[in-house]
Amino acid sequence: MVICIAALAAILVLSPAVLAVALGVIIAQDRDACPAVWTVPALLLSVLFPAHTFVLLALLPVLFWSSLVRRRDGACPSIMSTLAVSLIWHAPLAVPAELVAGLGGAVCGLVGWSVLGAVRPGNLGLLRPVLLMVLVVAALAESLAVCARIALEALLLDLALLVLAAALGRRFPVLAVLRLPFPPLPGLVVLWLGVHAALGMAAGVEGWSVLGVVVALLLGLLSLSDILEVGRLFFLRREIVSGASVLLLGAGSLLAPALVFGLTSPVLHAMGGEWVWPVWSIGAGDGAHLLLPAFILTGAGIWIVLVRPWRVMGGVVQAASLLVPALGKLLTIGDGLFDEAPSLNWTLRRVIAGGRLRLRGLRNVRAPVLPDLRQGAVGLWLVLLGLVLAVLGVMT
Repeated sequence: MVICIAALAAILVLSPAVLAVALGVIIAQDRDACPAVWTVPALLLSVLFPAHTFVLLALLPVLFWSSLVRRRDGACPSIMSTLAVSLIWHAPLAVPAELVAGLGGAVCGLVGWSVLGAVRPGNLGLLRPVLLMVLVVAALAESLAVCARIALEALLLDLALLVLAAALGRRFPVLAVLRLPFPPLPGLVVLWLGVHAALGMAAGVEGWSVLGVVVALLLGLLSLSDILEVGRLFFLRREIVSGASVLLLGAGSLLAPALVFGLTSPVLHAMGGEWVWPVWSIGAGDGAHLLLPAFILTGAGIWIVLVRPWRVMGGVVQAASLLVPALGKLLTIGDGLFDEAPSLNWTLRRVIAGGRLRLRGLRNVRAPVLPDLRQGAVGLWLVLLGLVLAVLGVMT
């Protein structure tokens, strides 16, 4: 929990050198994730050609392999998302349009592969902070401070929800509901702000008219993947929702946006020129306002007056304890897309079968097996960085 909070607080101040060391150490600790035939070249390219688009796209599978490809939750997905966001923030040579194209192709490829293979996709929602950071970088490059601030608000709130789920998810798994794009949950605020920032880029920047709409559609697709992910968690954890979980869920819906925007108001103010603490309404920078905080505060006042929240076993706590499992059953309906593979014609079947044979041939190629060097991971990675930098110094 301390590591997650520290990573979230340091997202805008980490240097590229610290990111390189952190990346090498984290990958060295998780040997069951991305294969070495991909990890080792990607890490070497990140040192030789830092801050380039193709290097960042090659590093994303290294970070999210266990959650997206093998469909298993990593040791700390929020740390991986924070690290990926920081890498993009410190990549001035990266082209946002190419990053959007790479991320969009990866998401569509994973979804298509899941549908054709009749398997549930991984936790694609982990890529939403990365996509939002691309929007922030693109908006700053085009001098659209308002769009950058709106995208940064969505990014920080999304990362805060990831950190909260990582810190308290084992004890209170119901907190995953906060990421759903339904009112009055904070996930709706993330989606609303992200879509408005993307459409603002489409309307205000020449060349982003199509890319902005694509980013908005990708954000909606990632929100749909959150529904499947939360449904999976409810399906795996068949347990009664406690009163404490319901109270935490209500407190998160009420306080999460206000706390995140309030604590990061100096950064948002410096970027967008406006002091941001949306206690009553949330602005999108284009004249639109989301009155979700006003709705939540009004509902909380009515609940305090009429329901008497000090009765832990009664009122809204008991009602929510019955409604949350029903919500879990409703969310699992979307798994019907992945019950069986779709029926395709003979030509498409032959193409897919040929692609599978080629991938199977690549899997049979023996990958180098690295020894377990977790205790010396920091030293080895520092030695590697020193050797590469020494070579570069001799070459120049």
